[in-house]
Parts: sequence; structure tokens; C-alpha cells
Amino acid sequence: MITLSQKIEAILFTTARAQTIKRLAEMCEVSVDEVKAALDVLDEQLTGSALQLTRQGSDIELVTRPELSVVARLALKEEAQGELTRPSLEALAILAYRGPLTRPELEQIRGVQCSLILRNLMLRGLVETHEDTRLGQPVYAVTIDFLKTLGVDRLEHLPDFASLHTHGVVEQALAELQEAPAVDDPESTLLV
Repeated sequence: MITLSQKIEAILFTTARAQTIKRLAEMCEVSVDEVKAALDVLDEQLTGSALQLTRQGSDIELVTRPELSVVARLALKEEAQGELTRPSLEALAILAYRGPLTRPELEQIRGVQCSLILRNLMLRGLVETHEDTRLGQPVYAVTIDFLKTLGVDRLEHLPDFASLHTHGVVEQALAELQEAPAVDDPESTLLV
């Protein structure tokens, strides 16, 4: 049986960002007091682990222990270099032409889970997040560094922006991309 502390750990790990106790309670469909008790259990379970819970007010985040920060930074630096993967390029294209989007909206368009892709794009400085007060969750958008990398000064100057900015056309383009054979041309990948 899956415990509440396991659900909370999965949420914190997958989202890779701070969550409020209230938001965790909503996602798990339990009371705030139950979340607080489960966080105490999770805190205990993480003893001796490379991870720990960090609390600031009502915000909770699952992070690497400070004594492992050198190793973690090295891994992140390595991950943030080199070529972007095809799924990362797809996510960037969707965010550029259709964004800003929430993670669930991006996942609906792509048809797959995108948490790690978004995290990697944020580490590279190509995507940023803002809180959407209407939806109560973060929205993702491309950054100025993304535009600089492409050599354009605004999204509207991207090729075919006006026609690709609509939801239906983006989905059609993605379907065509899925059918296209993989390209081995080294100039077809974006280097950062």
C-alpha cells in the first residue's frame, strides 16, 4: 500500500520545486494536519539519505544534503552541457510557439511526462517559470537567452510564428515531427 509520505516524496521529487503544505494536501486529497504528520515521517525516513526536506514557512522542498553539494553541482554542470535531446527541442519549440504553458498543458501537447525536460531546460537557462495566479501553478516560457541563442530579438520573429502560434497547428506540426525520420545531421541540433 502506498503511504501518504511516499506520495509526498514522489510529488516533491517529480516537481523538483518547493510546494506549500496546503498544495500538497490538495494534491493528495488529505488535510493539512495529515500532510504535516506525513512530512515528519518522510523527514525521519530520509535520515542517512542523500536527500533532505528543506522547510521555509509553509514551503517544503526535497533537496540534496549540503555536504553533497559539490557532487550535485558537478552532475548538474555536466548535464547542462552538450547537445539538447530531441524531446528537449520539441518542448522548446512548443513553448516558443505556444507558451507560456503549464507543465500539464505541455504534457498534453507532447503526450508524455515533461518534468525532467523542463528541469534540464531551466538549468540551461532556456526556460523560466512564473506563477500563474489564475491557475495556481507555474507556467513555463522561453527566456531571453533562448532568443539570443537563436539570434532573434522577440518570439514574433521566429519562422512562421503567426501561423504556428495556434494550438491546432502546433499539434499538427508535432504529429508530422513524430512521423519524420531522425536526423543525424550535426547542424540540426542546438548546442548550448
